Amino acid sequence: MNVEMIKQVLLYASAVAIAMVVYLLASQLSFEKSAGKRVREMVGEGANSLFDRSGERLAKRMTSGFFSSWKTSLFWANISGEYKTWTVGGMLARGLAAAIAVVLLIFLFGLPIFTWLMVPFAVFMPYLLVNGKANETKKLVKRLLPETATVIAAEMDAGSTAGQAVSRAGELPGPLGAVINNAVSRARQSERAMFSRGASKGILMEEMSKHDLPELSRFAMQLDRVAAKGVDAPRIMVEIARGLAREYRSQIQQTASNMENELLIPMTLFFFLPFIVSILTPVMVSLANAM
Repeated sequence: MNVEMIKQVLLYASAVAIAMVVYLLASQLSFEKSAGKRVREMVGEGANSLFDRSGERLAKRMTSGFFSSWKTSLFWANISGEYKTWTVGGMLARGLAAAIAVVLLIFLFGLPIFTWLMVPFAVFMPYLLVNGKANETKKLVKRLLPETATVIAAEMDAGSTAGQAVSRAGELPGPLGAVINNAVSRARQSERAMFSRGASKGILMEEMSKHDLPELSRFAMQLDRVAAKGVDAPRIMVEIARGLAREYRSQIQQTASNMENELLIPMTLFFFLPFIVSILTPVMVSLANAM
């Protein structure tokens, strides 16, 4: 093995490490919007950018199943108020534009061959940004489940029906309230039952099951069960709220106990791997010269 080959191997290893670090950083990025931009989005200005129009045409020609995770991530990001003017096709178009820009930079400046690894990363960069915000929203929804269940239980204990209690929960601020409100609005518009009855799936279950969040689907099942209990519904809803609170506390304790393991990969990428590369590079070069 000669010196040039060792250098190339080290360059490739370094490029992979850098790409992984940038991926982890990008998945956690979120950008705040100015008040003016949020107002423009609320009134609908700029809802169809060039990226979104061209990207949608391209996305329709490709396999729709490939973009199912993109669509789900974009939904959760939109629920939190971010990327509301984006579409799945627009995400793809933005990624392709970024990849073309990277390729042009490589040719213009004669960058090393390992920089081509940034091309596929550039394609998925918009998805990583949206997915990072979507993951934050999902965590918030899980945290809001016990509080929302408590509100529903209190409403039912005050004499409201299950449908009225769920409608009141849909008025709560936050992403979970928005999801519930969407289901309630759809039930009113379609004149279908909100809760499941036998083999007939209700709007609430149908709406909450399509967002790739098992905790939300289970919550919808519990609401269906409560709606069918009649006079015992308030008591059962209180038990569900307490169970969700216990489960969330258990998850928090488990996350805290596993914090060291979760920090192992970032510590390895940021500290240990660069340290090993800096130590091994001169050693490998010296061995190659000796051989």
